[in-house]
Amino acid sequence: MNPAQKAAAEAQNGPLLIVAGAGTGKTKTLTSRICYLIETGTAPDRICAITFTNKAAKEMLHRVDAMRLGKKSGPEPLISTFHSLGARILRKECRLLGRTPNFAIFDDHDSFDLIKKAVKSVVPKPPKDDEGGRQTINKKEAPVFFAQKISEIKNKDGALEEFRAAAKTGHDAKTASNILSVFEKYEAALARNNAFDFDDLIEKVVALFKNNPGVLKKYQGMFDAVLVDEYQDINPKQCELVTLFAEGHRNLSVVGDDEQTIYSWRYADIKTFLDFDKDWKGAHVYFLEENYRSTGNIIRAAASVVKNNSFRTPKNLWTQNPEGDPITLFEAWGENEEAAWIVQEIVKRRNGNKTAAGAMDGGEEIAVLYRTNAQSRAIEQALIRRDIPYKIFGGLKFYERREVKDAIAALRYVSNSKDEVARERLEKNLTKRKFNEFQAKLVTQSGERKPLEMMKLFIDAFNYMDYLEANFINSDEREENIAELVAFASEFQTLQDFLEKLSLLQATDDVNEKQSRGREVGLMTIHLAKGLEFDTVFIAGAAEGLLPHGRSLDDDASLEEERRLMYVAMTRARKNLMISFYGIPSRFIAEIPEDCITLAGNDEEGIDGDGMDYEISVIQ
Repeated sequence: MNPAQKAAAEAQNGPLLIVAGAGTGKTKTLTSRICYLIETGTAPDRICAITFTNKAAKEMLHRVDAMRLGKKSGPEPLISTFHSLGARILRKECRLLGRTPNFAIFDDHDSFDLIKKAVKSVVPKPPKDDEGGRQTINKKEAPVFFAQKISEIKNKDGALEEFRAAAKTGHDAKTASNILSVFEKYEAALARNNAFDFDDLIEKVVALFKNNPGVLKKYQGMFDAVLVDEYQDINPKQCELVTLFAEGHRNLSVVGDDEQTIYSWRYADIKTFLDFDKDWKGAHVYFLEENYRSTGNIIRAAASVVKNNSFRTPKNLWTQNPEGDPITLFEAWGENEEAAWIVQEIVKRRNGNKTAAGAMDGGEEIAVLYRTNAQSRAIEQALIRRDIPYKIFGGLKFYERREVKDAIAALRYVSNSKDEVARERLEKNLTKRKFNEFQAKLVTQSGERKPLEMMKLFIDAFNYMDYLEANFINSDEREENIAELVAFASEFQTLQDFLEKLSLLQATDDVNEKQSRGREVGLMTIHLAKGLEFDTVFIAGAAEGLLPHGRSLDDDASLEEERRLMYVAMTRARKNLMISFYGIPSRFIAEIPEDCITLAGNDEEGIDGDGMDYEISVIQ
């Protein structure tokens, strides 16, 4: 460790904030602190470390084990995600909330099905128009609107009280009243299904602690130290959970980077990070400022951009890495020309990195980052034209595919026969007759129901592989997905453990665990790129209205978050950073020092406004 990392890792007990700039070794520092606490007398199982993704939790546990090699014996520290920790507590205390320990965890799609039913019972259908068709539904009567408000109630402090007050005296009392009615019916439906939604894994635990002092005291007594990773991403309910856990011993250590607070739409508030030393009196603050990831030129440019924000902790990010190449800036006539330039640069990099045998070297990691998913179309098209393999992160995820959700619904029903959402999915997609046959076969099962056996029972009872072949053109791909789920199920001994693992998988884990290696070019939004790093990064669409996004232009706080997005995108690059735009250049480009940039001409050979290699377009 460098001196700053060592000082933070070995700080005295009490509230501790580690402000860790991009690429400064925050995970190493946090895991080193865990080991230091153990070495100085804290029992391993009296330490609780919390992070946001399963991958990060595994990485932390792996590093702690490696650091303790030769000293490891007995219990280990609890290293968990927020939601896994919440599920763990609810499994033990759920009867206080009217559930049994085999409760289901509903994902967003299952929750939305319940919300739609609740909305249908509260909000009347719009009247028919003169031609007999339904009028367009009011946005404040749409299920999506209510889903957003329910999430707000469960994540934002005081939201429920605000809606109750508005229902009595507000200018839109009817809407507030509808929100409360839908919320109550939705909560009742969750209880009836013996289920919690994803937000409940935090919100219900906080309510449980606040309403049951004895339960809170029991869990406070379990740990002597609490550590939190990526503290800048914490939302109010997660913050409240951490506070409840740590307020007894006050031995709380948090690490994060306020410059990477980019999830306000998940209720993350930068003030939580900036006010840590005010909320925790006597807190010690340490800074990690030496970057080990990027070249000096990239670090200087990114720091110059983000320093224009007002709400931030001042820091001096620096590196001993070489200065490196300047940032390449390209102005295009439109999105197709921009995409063609990006792909041409990728081809140049690939052709310039050949192995001794003459084959292209796939070792360099390349990513194209953009503000919105819609920007990928032109880039994909250009990559396809040049026959360059690529992978989009954030598309339809494995556990959202129809065949996978069918199988998981069957397993959920096996575990919890009160799960109406799972039952309805099976009856709707695979017929009531087949479902009844499935039920009949379940009755004949005796002993412990293992995941692998239940997967085989599902496939058998529904003749599922035949069903796929008969109903889908891409049945081979769907069958492969089922085979993958079967293989995964074989790794678990209990159905409850398997289902909980599936429920707690997060989009960010999918991105991190499947990060493209070698020949594939990674395409993703900047939000999904957070936490990743690549040799070469292209930032596409660095223009006013895109980055910063048009919705942020009239709001100072939103504009600062957009600037943090630019900072995150820039600091994903290790060696090379390429920025392109069309239209009005982003104000963030003007904030980069001129001596950090080299301009790429827009009349280079091989580029035209149709986003196509000129020679190819002539041949075609």
